[in-house]
Amino acid sequence: MQVCYKQPISNKMKYILLLSGLLLSILLTGCNKCDPSNSEGGYIVKDAIVKVIGGEGGANFITNANQYSVPIEVSFDGGVTYESVDFSEYSVFSLPTTATCSSGYNRNVTISEAAQVATYTVTITECDYCEGTVSIENWVLTSAIPSNYTPVFEVEKN
Repeated sequence: MQVCYKQPISNKMKYILLLSGLLLSILLTGCNKCDPSNSEGGYIVKDAIVKVIGGEGGANFITNANQYSVPIEVSFDGGVTYESVDFSEYSVFSLPTTATCSSGYNRNVTISEAAQVATYTVTITECDYCEGTVSIENWVLTSAIPSNYTPVFEVEKN
């Protein structure tokens, strides 16, 4: 017959376990974590990928294919196929930004019908994960916005 005795946990072992738990909780909750995720809101068509090759840079509010010097295409299937933007249904905005190479972009288009203003805001969350900068044009597709609306472009950094 074999007899097993359960030995009590020593004070040294209790101290090590307590210290390990405390250190783990500090590591998991004590740091300010940076989330460089992307999101869209307002009048922006989610999951639409706008493709423009060449053309003018800068902030753009496009409601007609003749307003831009090169074709503007859109994909609704993750970039597998592209088609010309149907400006009877959609408008297109761009707003160039430069941020750190690990950044998240919250793109939002809002409308004020009373003031006849369309505001495109890009809010950037910059993280310290890497050095260097990246410039992007931030092309987005929206539901059709009347061409007589005044565009307002805003860049905010967190």
